[in-house]
Amino acid sequence: MHIDFSGLFHQSSKDPTAGGTQFIPQDDSAWPEEWKTVHYKKYNLDKIKLTGYKIVADLFENIKNRRSKREYSRRPQDKDSLSALLKYSCGIIREDKWSRTRAQPSGGARYPIETYVVVLAGSEEVPTGIYHYDIKNHELDILKQREFLSEDLSKLFGYEFAKNASSIIVMTAIFARNQIKYGERGYRHILLEAGHIGQNLYLISTALGLGCCALSGISDIEFEKLLEIDGVTESVVYGLTIG
Repeated sequence: MHIDFSGLFHQSSKDPTAGGTQFIPQDDSAWPEEWKTVHYKKYNLDKIKLTGYKIVADLFENIKNRRSKREYSRRPQDKDSLSALLKYSCGIIREDKWSRTRAQPSGGARYPIETYVVVLAGSEEVPTGIYHYDIKNHELDILKQREFLSEDLSKLFGYEFAKNASSIIVMTAIFARNQIKYGERGYRHILLEAGHIGQNLYLISTALGLGCCALSGISDIEFEKLLEIDGVTESVVYGLTIG
């Protein structure tokens, strides 16, 4: 029997009074400390320091020229462009003594998205391998530096064109960061935030003269094995090719 789980979820999370949502007092002094704490995933690994690369671009032209590009040359991506992609899609772009503002909006400033980079065409600065973006310090955590064989990539993608990309940006969600405050409705916030980051990646890629394509045909489970995450408390929600 077919059950429309998406329809059930949508109805149960339709507004803040629905059964799957939390009561949030208007007075934030009544909020538990956890609701006001921003968490960062930390790895005690070697790192690659990213640059402060800046982009000068016409936003409206980039919106007009933005499109999904599926033809890549497997050209190595330099560290400057990778730095710009990460910083201006999901990095910290403004700081003051009260907060760190990121490039994307996040429901309740909970920031449940973690970003990984699978580099298929490496360079001397950023070799082929798997990296985690340390947002707080604008660095890459080196998870594993390794080559990818064709059979490896076939397990990850349903698209042949993806194998020729320079890199894959993979977003995961740590669901509890958002849902501890917003309940079921928080799941909507998580997917919306991933979409905001994805559009940023498209526009920055366009400004840098790079191709970008959002992927539906990726194997969440294989990527979760590759990233060594459990797929439950943290799970893949989005992937994009860059090249």
